[in-house]
Amino acid sequence: MPEQGVVAAGHTATAEAGAAILRAGGNAVDAAIAAVCTSFCAEPVLTAAGGGGFMLVAAPHQRPVLYDGFARMPGCIIHHGSTTANFSTDTCTELKAIPIDFGDTVQTFHIGQASVGTPSLLAMLFEAHRQHGKLPLKETLMPGIEAAKNGIRLNHLQASFIKLLQPILSHSEPCKSLHAPAGTLLAEGDLFRNPDLGNTLEMLAIEGIDEMYRGDLARAIVSACTPHGLLGMEDMCSQQVNTRTPLSTPMFGGTLLTNPPPSSGGLLITFAACLLDYLPVHDASAKISWTVLMTEALHAASSIRHQGLDARIHTHDVASEILNRHVLQIQMDNMLQRLQGTAQGQHDEPANRHGSTTHISIVDKDGMAVSLTTSNGEGSGIVVPGTGIHLNNMLGEEDINPLGFHALPGGTTLSSMMAPSIFMKDGRPAIVLGSGGSNRLRGAILQVLTRHLLLNQDIEEAVHAPRLHNEGDRLDIEPDFLSDHEKDQLIQMGWKLNPWKNQSVYFGGVNAISCDIKGQLCASGDPRRGGAVCYA
Repeated sequence: MPEQGVVAAGHTATAEAGAAILRAGGNAVDAAIAAVCTSFCAEPVLTAAGGGGFMLVAAPHQRPVLYDGFARMPGCIIHHGSTTANFSTDTCTELKAIPIDFGDTVQTFHIGQASVGTPSLLAMLFEAHRQHGKLPLKETLMPGIEAAKNGIRLNHLQASFIKLLQPILSHSEPCKSLHAPAGTLLAEGDLFRNPDLGNTLEMLAIEGIDEMYRGDLARAIVSACTPHGLLGMEDMCSQQVNTRTPLSTPMFGGTLLTNPPPSSGGLLITFAACLLDYLPVHDASAKISWTVLMTEALHAASSIRHQGLDARIHTHDVASEILNRHVLQIQMDNMLQRLQGTAQGQHDEPANRHGSTTHISIVDKDGMAVSLTTSNGEGSGIVVPGTGIHLNNMLGEEDINPLGFHALPGGTTLSSMMAPSIFMKDGRPAIVLGSGGSNRLRGAILQVLTRHLLLNQDIEEAVHAPRLHNEGDRLDIEPDFLSDHEKDQLIQMGWKLNPWKNQSVYFGGVNAISCDIKGQLCASGDPRRGGAVCYA
């Protein structure tokens, strides 16, 4: 039994940094800050200080809270030196299209100054510490400062990400010098160092977070996005963090807490989970396997998104509308019709094969749980000179901007698939989980959650088990997932099966912790994305 708690994260160094803070007497929020700041160097292509994220905090018999530190649409004013000009859609032409070759397909990402949304992640960490932190802030930042100054050796997975995104990471000299300091791209076993970031974090620990959003550092960030970007000082000075009530839904004998609108991932997970909570006991589906039900629940969630959810995600009470019993009943009826042989059309969604996201789950000795998901997109290719801050490209991500690039009003929080989640049982956190993986992450989270709750698999078995993902009428399937009978049934329902030879990073990276009624903690890091666990 761990005495101080446990951390599950996307890299050994990330998990160890969080566990060290737990051992030093910090709580789960302190540990989360240490872990994510370390991940800036341990997982440098998946997250960064110039990115965004969401932190869900829950403790026994206390009101949970969701900190939204995701990127917002800048205020639509372009700065040209001392003058300003009104934003126009022509600015979209300043998004630089970068094709990335995945081997079996080529996907285009968009970077450059016009791709940068507000870099709100550090503001979120500082606010969460102000509300919940136990140790001094500088102590919680120290693991990240030391990692940046001393460096962390790249493992095979992180080196492969750097190689994959070389066209983006060599876009500018400051970015290139960070990822290819000797002129050659960093490879497995090389030391990834970012001493400028270490100095920046150290400065913020002393000066306070206002320096990043109102001081000279804020001006340097804006300057790096000038003249073609949208980000201005008014965006940096405005509120960076929204404190939200988590989406809370009774199911499976407990309550699922997850990321609420205007992000869509948590809502779509909840929607599919509600269907699964009902259907296994329904007479007409009692003999249908969990696998087929899961496939159809994921299809139903895709259908809801296809029916205009993205356009409505910022409207008031959208969650109540989607989770309305009448809407759920319509989808359950459609599922039952499909299960009985009447196939409906399939629905495509914007794809991101990279899924540049990482997740950290933490439970401390007092039962406080933190579920934290962060991202930098693929990065904008812009590293603010002298700071080590690689700015995000959230405004250039198709999946985050389904209505079109630069389509939202200034100040609007971008929607995200990121869905840090906690399942509560008897007033206490029972499962803490989340995932990277763009639009695949919601299926990954749902499959792990229901394997543990409905199939009674322990958390490690649930995380390691094979997964599937629906993309249009294609069903991507990891090895050893389907029986012959299930394959036949899915084919008859109109699915085109696409079996994979191996488990893959494509299917998400769920890092999860379970806590039983006696308080025993079990954790698992997802091997698909280099996941690791460290007990304190």
